Amino acid sequence: MQNDNLDQVHFPVKDQLHTDILEEKYGPIHAVVLRHDNVREIPIGTERIREARLVDENDILRTYALTFLTYDKGNEEIVKIDDEIRTGGLIGKTFKENGYVVKKNVVDVFIIEIPSWMKVDFKSDVNQAKARLTEFYAKKEGNTPVIYGTVLEIYSPDFRDPTNGINDVDIAQINPSTDSLKSAGVPTDEIWGRLDKASEINKWDDLQDKYKQAQKLSQPIVESLHNKISKFLETKNI
Repeated sequence: MQNDNLDQVHFPVKDQLHTDILEEKYGPIHAVVLRHDNVREIPIGTERIREARLVDENDILRTYALTFLTYDKGNEEIVKIDDEIRTGGLIGKTFKENGYVVKKNVVDVFIIEIPSWMKVDFKSDVNQAKARLTEFYAKKEGNTPVIYGTVLEIYSPDFRDPTNGINDVDIAQINPSTDSLKSAGVPTDEIWGRLDKASEINKWDDLQDKYKQAQKLSQPIVESLHNKISKFLETKNI
């Protein structure tokens, strides 16, 4: 398996997209949408999900992406963008094409046991993969940032070697969830501004008390996300 310095590169939480990084290594990448719920048709309280394969020109899976859609379906502009994404658009590129700035709030980085079907799709005999959970933010000038959804990305072992584990770069980028930060008294606009720093220094020195409170509040939220992910992947083995 190829082992390069990509594992130590900062995950792009702003400006550069994940697909940009994939294309630097593998060439053109496109999304094969396996599932994308239409929010107009989903009852209130029901999980809204997007599931996609990010593949190269040889149809080799480079990233498996599972998104829990959380945006307000009353936001007609976001709904229209979601329609574009549902028909095969890449999330980040589609938002940027519609005049939005996008950022990500990393809430966890971990090593995951992957099911046999995913190993086949990765064309790998490795049993584990590196994964990342992020909140996908989008903002148009003059508007309040919105969170499109919480995204799980499971990376091809060829792209991110799971045997390298979770490094200092990964750990430095992890923040509490947005709901946790807001509950601790940090407004959304403030969180949005801090995400610029999250790509490198990720310091909240002037908000340490609120940040520590948010970290505690975030733990059960992240655990709940892990449970939802496990249950969803288990259903695909049936």
